[in-house]
Amino acid sequence: MPISKADTRKMRELAKEGKSIRKIMDENFPELSYWDVYFEVRGDGGRGAIGIKRMITNRINALAESKILAERAEIAEELKELVWQLYQNHKTNYEKLRQIREAIDA
Repeated sequence: MPISKADTRKMRELAKEGKSIRKIMDENFPELSYWDVYFEVRGDGGRGAIGIKRMITNRINALAESKILAERAEIAEELKELVWQLYQNHKTNYEKLRQIREAIDA
């Protein structure tokens, strides 16, 4: 889910005021996951490979613990999105490396 720059600014302002990520999520952005808010507050708004890997690991653990079928389906969908993001990041990084190599060889 894309997050607007205005929402990112608001999240960061609330965090600077001392509000926890959990409270920001619960009170101001209940439609977002904890990790969406976390990466907007703590990161540059983008998700790195390590962050995505951690998110995938946490979601797999939650999937293994969940007994509710609907919850498992929701977690599976989140995992699908995270893996897709990891793939897109890989493609972007590969293209950047290709351009750097071309510039060096030129």
